[in-house]
Amino acid sequence: MLLGPLLGLATAAIWGTGDFLSRKPSEEIGSILSSILIQPIGLAIMLLILLLSPTQNYVAIILSHPFYLAVNLALGGVVFLGIVFLFRGYSLGVMSVVAPIAGAYPIIAVSLSVLLLGTVLTPIRSFAIIATIVGILLTGVRRSTFRAIFIKSVKNESVIVERKKIIDGADYGLAALICAGFGLFGLGVVASVLGSILAVVVLKFSETIAALLMFLLISKKFVRPGRQTLVWLLIIGACDAVGFATYNVGVLAAGSDLPIVVTLSSLLGVVTVILARVFYRERLEKIQTLGVAVIFAAVAILLYF
Repeated sequence: MLLGPLLGLATAAIWGTGDFLSRKPSEEIGSILSSILIQPIGLAIMLLILLLSPTQNYVAIILSHPFYLAVNLALGGVVFLGIVFLFRGYSLGVMSVVAPIAGAYPIIAVSLSVLLLGTVLTPIRSFAIIATIVGILLTGVRRSTFRAIFIKSVKNESVIVERKKIIDGADYGLAALICAGFGLFGLGVVASVLGSILAVVVLKFSETIAALLMFLLISKKFVRPGRQTLVWLLIIGACDAVGFATYNVGVLAAGSDLPIVVTLSSLLGVVTVILARVFYRERLEKIQTLGVAVIFAAVAILLYF
């Protein structure tokens, strides 16, 4: 059934667009504050969706599954940290480096699915998942950047700055990868019990609480966002929340194919890189183009085999 994989691709497009747009507000009010402010926005949107969805006894569902509720709340903290790391990486590092590294989270999510859930992947699907991850990583490789930085003398101040940007970006991208891998695997499991929409509402509630606690820690550095920045934050918050909803619905529709949906959702980094290419004129190099080609071939395999 193609619905699950297609929703995985839709999730990548939604999240990738939101991540790309995060650069604007991060430049004005900072990456941490941006990641804080989008949480209540996402919660409000998900509550509205929950109210408009078919009536269910959500209280009974929550009371019947206290363990899954606790796990869902914990996942909110993990996912929020992942967003903080990601936005921080975008603001300090190089977007075309951070996005692919963070987008390689299927390495963790698929491994957990196989080890803990006993998911069995056919050889061709295993190959396609590995190829997708390799393609994602290749899209973050800019040979000219690395060559210019590591061949030039470290006494050159501009070279030192660029080197620090790549290292900072890679560090934060790796931290985001770990949080996303554990968070999305856990969310896929929880959604099968609590339901796709309710699980996201609980997740966004937990993220909002975590964001509030972090805000109290940095309130002295609060920068009042301008009207245009608020609009960007509304769009980013909507992308973040709706992306989780499409991901959960995709996981439920795919059944035991959680690794496929997780892998396809990870293409958000590729979406970010392509948008950066179009709007920021970040030219794709040959190796990045190869990465995109590998991804398209791998996605075709995942969709049709």
